Order: sequence, then structure tokens, then C-alpha cells
Amino acid sequence: MSKGLDTNVIVRYLVRDDLEQWKLADEYIKQVKASGETCFINNIVLCELVWVLKTSYKLSRIEITEVIEKILKADAFDFENREAALWSLQQMKKGKADFSDYLIGKLNEQAGCSETVTFDAKLQGTEGIRLL
Repeated sequence: MSKGLDTNVIVRYLVRDDLEQWKLADEYIKQVKASGETCFINNIVLCELVWVLKTSYKLSRIEITEVIEKILKADAFDFENREAALWSLQQMKKGKADFSDYLIGKLNEQAGCSETVTFDAKLQGTEGIRLL
């Protein structure tokens, strides 16, 4: 069994900009882990997390990829689709598009789509993506 996390909880846990909320998030995550469960982070939360780290906290692309990689490897967390998230992270490291754009393409592929079409030129050359 898992306990779901909202974006604001994982942001407070990672950024620690509000000490009171960080303590609550940290305690909760530790309690869940101690009980033998994991904290669940869905795809929307991952995408929101990347967006918040970029826009509100002004983290660089490299810093964001490091944060996402750490939480994807942490045993306290479970994910809606860890494989797709890891693939999207690797694409983000070598490409120019946003994490969410890569995730959309991978999830569409896993859902049986033969391709994902887009107007986003930053995705040019990405497997399974076709520019219109």
C-alpha cells in the first residue's frame, strides 16, 4: 500500500524553504517508510514538481535533473510509471524539451500510440515523436 503525495508536500520536502512544513513532510515520509509503505508520486506531480523547481525556485536544468534522479532512485517513493519517468529524465539530460514533453511521448507509446505529433521543435529527433 502507498500514501499519495501532492506536489506541495514533495516541494516542501525537497526545497525546505518553509521549516514548519518541511518538518511535517519529512516526518510523514519517514513514518510511511517506517511502516513498510511508500509515498506515491504520480506523473502529474512529477511534471508539476519540475515546473515549480524551474519557475518558482529558478533551478537550472542540470539541478532539476539531479533532483528528479535522486527521488526516482529513493526507496521511500513509488511512481505511477518509474520506467517512463526515468526515460524522460534521460531524454531531458541530452535534449532541449521539457520533462513533461518527453513523458507525454513515452506514455503515449506505452499506451500503444505509433507516434506522438507535436509543434514543439525542441522534440525534433526524439524517438516516437513527429513534428507537424
